[in-house]
Order: sequence, then C-alpha cells, then structure tokens
Amino acid sequence: MKSRRGIAELAGPLLVALLAGDERGTDDVFRRAVSRGADAAHLARDLIQPALDEVGRLWEKGEIGVAEEHLATSLVARAFLVNAACEKPPALGAPRLVLTCLAGEFHELGARLAAEIGRREGWQVEMLGANVPRDSALDYIATRKPEAVGLSLSLAAHVAEAAAMIHRIRALAPGARILAGGIAFRRDPSLAGLTGADACISDPGDLKDWLHANRPAARAVRPPALRTPPRVG
Repeated sequence: MKSRRGIAELAGPLLVALLAGDERGTDDVFRRAVSRGADAAHLARDLIQPALDEVGRLWEKGEIGVAEEHLATSLVARAFLVNAACEKPPALGAPRLVLTCLAGEFHELGARLAAEIGRREGWQVEMLGANVPRDSALDYIATRKPEAVGLSLSLAAHVAEAAAMIHRIRALAPGARILAGGIAFRRDPSLAGLTGADACISDPGDLKDWLHANRPAARAVRPPALRTPPRVG
C-alpha cells in the first residue's frame, strides 16, 4: 500500500461535502484523491472510512438524522464507483469471489468497496448485496463453487450466524477460502476468532494484500463446441 499522506487529509473536506449533501463537492474530493495516487483500497481506507465513521458518530449523538446518514452513504457509493471502478473486466477463467451480507445486514457499502478492490486484483466478483437469506446465499455458493467467499458484518450480534453459515459453506464448497469482514470487526477485533473464517479482514489495504497473495491460477476455459451446420438439400 502507498503512503496515506495527502489522501487522509481529504477526509475532512469529504465530511463537509457529505453533511452538506454536496454531490459535486463529494466527487471533487474523490478526484483529488485519485490524482494523488489513491486506488480503490486507499479510497476505502484513508478517505471513506474516517469520513463515514464521523457521520456515524454524529448520528449516534443525534446531531444528524437517518436521512442525512443515508444520503452520505449514497453520495460516497456513487463517487467511489465513478472514480474507482475497474475499467477492464476480469480475464477469462479468473478466480471467482462471491461477496454477500448476512440476513439482517442492510449496510452493503463495505462489501461493494470490497468488490471493486477484488476486481482490481483480478478476481471475478459476484456481489449478492444486502440482507441475503442464508439458504439463498448457500444455494448460490453451492452452484457457483467460488474460489473465495466474503461475508460482511456490521453487527456483532450476527457473528454466531456468520459462524453457522461458514460451517455450511465448507460442506457445500469445500475448496473455497472464506473471509469475514466489516465494521463489526473494526470495532471489536476479538470477534475475529469466533467466526471460523480463514481470514477476518476489516482493513481495505489488508484485503487488497490478501486477494493479491491468495489469487489462484485462472481456471481453464473450454471453447464452445462447434455446431455442424445443417445440410441443405
């Protein structure tokens, strides 16, 4: 990871833009960060996390409402995709990474940031979104047989559910590496050992490093069978 210098100092201007509901100002801060060398992981770790942490603190203190908090998240999601989206699709046969939020988890921004980091590290990422019922997620994972699965948690109360799901994933997709991440683990790192995941990652820079170091070789892609043209006459 590159130095945080010059990027983290933009978290303050980003916060001001978010609280003002200023879409143009938000986009401008992201463009400034990218011009200073920030990639998707830098943006997530050094710009977005500190700004949204402060938004969350203001909400908890009652200084802003739910609407303002949701607007800030929406502005960040849009600006991130505009400025950090991976321009090239993954290579044919790229390893598959499935990302999902557990049932009852409605905060999906972290998983969406992780998805873009994964794409930039050469993974084919399939993002299932927020509040995915356990059986639906498990059926999908069993069908797709990904090389890695990432579970996003914002609530410590869902750690037991994550552990139960990870146990099922190991039976359905035994070759998959399993990650757990999210704000729940940033708030309480001691929860990491309770999930049974192969790795518990809450820092976007660590996620980037893990995905780079653990990316398996591309799968062989079989060309489509040639159909014999019908005979005429």
